[in-house]
Amino acid sequence: MTARETSLDVARGAGIILVVYGHVLRGAVSADLVPAGAADTAFAWNDYVIYTFHMPLFFFLSGLHVCSSLRRAPHGFLWSKIRTIVYPYLLWSIAQGAVQIAMASHGTNHPFTLDDLLAIGWRPFAQFWFLYALMLCMLGIRAFAAAVPDATRSPMPSRARGWLAGCAVLGLVLGAATRWGILSITLMNAPFFVAGVLASQALPGWLARNSGPTACAATATAFVAAVVFAHGFGSATSIWALPAAFSGIALALQLAHRYASQPARAAWLAAIGCASMPIYLTHIFAMAAVRIVLIRAGVTDLAAHLVLGTLAGVAIPIAVYLVALRTGVAHIAGFPSWPGRDTASRTRTA
Repeated sequence: MTARETSLDVARGAGIILVVYGHVLRGAVSADLVPAGAADTAFAWNDYVIYTFHMPLFFFLSGLHVCSSLRRAPHGFLWSKIRTIVYPYLLWSIAQGAVQIAMASHGTNHPFTLDDLLAIGWRPFAQFWFLYALMLCMLGIRAFAAAVPDATRSPMPSRARGWLAGCAVLGLVLGAATRWGILSITLMNAPFFVAGVLASQALPGWLARNSGPTACAATATAFVAAVVFAHGFGSATSIWALPAAFSGIALALQLAHRYASQPARAAWLAAIGCASMPIYLTHIFAMAAVRIVLIRAGVTDLAAHLVLGTLAGVAIPIAVYLVALRTGVAHIAGFPSWPGRDTASRTRTA
């Protein structure tokens, strides 16, 4: 594994921990475990900060390898995305939806019905919206490459880069002005995916030059200012949060690059990054189970729920993933191969 891949896996690992933590926090809020007052305000800000950039980060990371995939196997590109995005989406949407339907009679934070499950073809639910939107981004970049063949050249010509950036901006404006469900959500997130495509060649050099303490401090200052600005105008996923999203992505990558400079130290977080897809697909089961067990045991302490829920949401899916790899059923479960094994089929989508 190259230093660049380690750095990206570290960023992915930190990102997926934030995804799990964010869902644990929102689950605790829905279960009325967050006390009113200062704590409620603090965790509301905590939630806002995370949601400005953690999913944009994954769209950006997903865009980094797209052009190389198109160059390597242009005719098999869409089929590979069906295997690594569509199949896990359908499999785990059905599995999680079935469990939520079965648990409806026992009381859940988000009631779920059979009609919701049957609508996953056009209305994704829970965390699965990301995979649906990501597949739409993949279809979009494949169509763009067909219309502008130069887009797959390395480096991408400036004319093709301009057209691609223009499409992303137009999509952003359209997404912000419409309420077309997952389509509008995809258009709002496509700029981060396109930014990953455009930044692929320049990113390693930029990180090498701009990951020192001063540069990280400057990016962190810009991120804080952008978050405060966005909070004054709208939600963490509104168009006003765009500067916060991009500065948050930059900061995450800078910190990951610094941390990955010592591979032995960063190995644990890089390993979590390699398991990000299985974690993303299955963490809801683990964190929800922990919350139910703790509540039935009379444990309502918020810190206990946040710590244990996040640990379980990361550790249990990794254990499931390792068992699936060892027993040879990882692909059946919609999980990617571990890096180094069947590298060509590796998916970096979550």
